[in-house]
Amino acid sequence: MKSALAIFALVFAFSAFAHEHHDASASMPKDFETLKKLVGTWEGTTTMNGKTMPAKVVYTLTSGGTVVEEKLAPGTEHEMVSLYYKEGSSLAMTHYCAEGNHPEMKLKKADGKSIAFEMTTPTGVTSMNEPHMHALTLTMADNNSLKQEWTNFTGGKKAETAVFTFKRKM
Repeated sequence: MKSALAIFALVFAFSAFAHEHHDASASMPKDFETLKKLVGTWEGTTTMNGKTMPAKVVYTLTSGGTVVEEKLAPGTEHEMVSLYYKEGSSLAMTHYCAEGNHPEMKLKKADGKSIAFEMTTPTGVTSMNEPHMHALTLTMADNNSLKQEWTNFTGGKKAETAVFTFKRKM
């Protein structure tokens, strides 16, 4: 009998919580709407070491509509995940890199068609001298075209920028 009461209390508490839960996505910064437009599957190319290669990225909306998850090169040994989220009254992102670190970047600027993030403190890396992705600009010329520009730093200085161009598939 006690276990039945405990289960009932647990179900009741969960039900009450669910009804009182507010819509956190309603308080997101306006630039988050630009990120939400990315949701879907994109295919394209990138050039690395002078060689053009196929590329794929998938964006999903998660955490009650408050986080955009990006999977670059999904399903490959080089898969990387980035999360875009609200931080204070602005946006930030964390890039879980194949290099084994996870640099955090803050919104630098946005204009409705592009969003730029940049690392300002060595959060997610041991120091600014560690090789890491330091900045990212996402540009949508239209709803079906996306360009990613990833700026890598090595030894505390800009090393290279990897450019990906994508077309929406789904």
